[in-house]
Amino acid sequence: MNPVYEPVSKSEAFTSYRPVRQTSSNLASHVNPSAPVPRRARRSRIALHWISHILSLLWIAPIVTLLWLNFSKYIIGASAWCPGGNCNAEGNSDNAIERASKLDRQDHNVNGALQFVAKALEVWFMFVATSLVYDMGVMFAKKGRGLPVGYLLTHLEFGDIRYIVNPLLWTSPLPRKQGVPEKRSRIIKLYLFACITAMLTILANLMGPAAAVLVLPTLQWIDTPRIMHETFNHTAVAERPDGEDLFPRCSAEQLNNGNYSCTAHLYGPSLDEWAAHSTASYKQFEEHDDGTIILGASQEAALAFSINDSATYETVWIPSRQVLRNMSHEFQKLRGEYVESDPPEYPDQQFNNSLQTVLQRQGPSLGFQAAFYTGNVSDYGLSDGRWVRCFTGWTLGSVLWTQTGEDTTEFTKCFRLVSAEDQDTYAQFYLGNFNNTDDENITQSGVGYFVADRAAFYNDQEDFGSGLIDCLIKNNPDGSGEACDWDKIFDTTWPAEFSNRSIDVGVTSYSIPGENNTNTARV
Repeated sequence: MNPVYEPVSKSEAFTSYRPVRQTSSNLASHVNPSAPVPRRARRSRIALHWISHILSLLWIAPIVTLLWLNFSKYIIGASAWCPGGNCNAEGNSDNAIERASKLDRQDHNVNGALQFVAKALEVWFMFVATSLVYDMGVMFAKKGRGLPVGYLLTHLEFGDIRYIVNPLLWTSPLPRKQGVPEKRSRIIKLYLFACITAMLTILANLMGPAAAVLVLPTLQWIDTPRIMHETFNHTAVAERPDGEDLFPRCSAEQLNNGNYSCTAHLYGPSLDEWAAHSTASYKQFEEHDDGTIILGASQEAALAFSINDSATYETVWIPSRQVLRNMSHEFQKLRGEYVESDPPEYPDQQFNNSLQTVLQRQGPSLGFQAAFYTGNVSDYGLSDGRWVRCFTGWTLGSVLWTQTGEDTTEFTKCFRLVSAEDQDTYAQFYLGNFNNTDDENITQSGVGYFVADRAAFYNDQEDFGSGLIDCLIKNNPDGSGEACDWDKIFDTTWPAEFSNRSIDVGVTSYSIPGENNTNTARV
């Protein structure tokens, strides 16, 4: 202690001082901790205390808002700057490129400004964390044996990430002298203070990038709500074409009578285009060593689609035209062309407020395996009004190539021409030769088209357990009698290479009836 001097006598002309040792009572007389604080200073201290707490609580509001916007996947629109939702990309307008450039400039400016917002949130958090550490330090200092000296400047040092490896942070709670008792509860509380401080140190250093992630909007793909329209049930290949909605120029009476010429207005040019394109592509394939066959494309409503044979070259795939019509309708909505039948839940607003949109529809793709062969035709009329038509000369190699080359084993392929609903599924027309009417054969050339739900196969050695050999060869060449159980025959489980060619088949036959080839046809 430094000596304190006090006067010896007040009456002397000069004052002499003598040194005395300062005691605790002397210190108390000079420094009084219970001395009253001026009212103005006390009010200022209380005001600052409440202001710091209010500012700390207010920090929660923007953070919770940003978290909600991010987790709810809130969509701003085609631009980060979208006051009142007015940021339509207008991709189909005449000034689409100029509009896109303007939106890009707005995004650049807004993202730059939001960097300052993210930094402000980081600084705000540092104020909150510093106030929290300071308040905890004051709370520990007022209780028990006070706060260790190593924690006096914690509220100023904790912002440095290196502070979590500072030895004073983890050793200050321990007793400094051997034999000096220390309550375990106090040590636990001080270590709790150290752990909270270390956690706030980590958060303070991560708050900058975290705030930037929450504040800065990102350009990303968003899945719109799935809208259910129709569910695929089955293909109607084995049934007669039906539905005036599918063929606007065809009446129900025409379709019931098998008059399919009404479909030529819509799909006749498409077939001609396919045939011409295939012919041109095949010529390219023949003339060039590196040539390939491109099957071409077609159109349905406002959409174009290509023919796909990428999986297996013997199968050609096209999308369902009904699905294409629905997608075309959605595409027109995206362009801003609406109709009264649009469902109210259609998300056109999300489409219009996007920079790029991908329309996807789940629907059936139809595979077609074409087989070309020449053979004889046989018809079998059954007692219940059904009848069966069989074509000889069908080979598995007429569709695909096996590992050993083209399979030339011939089969007879039979179809039942009346569906389960007893509907006629056969149509026919004739080709006349007006330039040479004396040629009887050409004059009577016929084209027949029919569809069937099932097909069956047999030859002299194999019928795959269907019973066709016993029916047509051994017992009943006319296809009648008890041995010809046609329901059992067509319900036979065929080998894998035949199964896809035994259901939902469509047959187009070109025949030239005459004296010498009455039953010959090209299929």
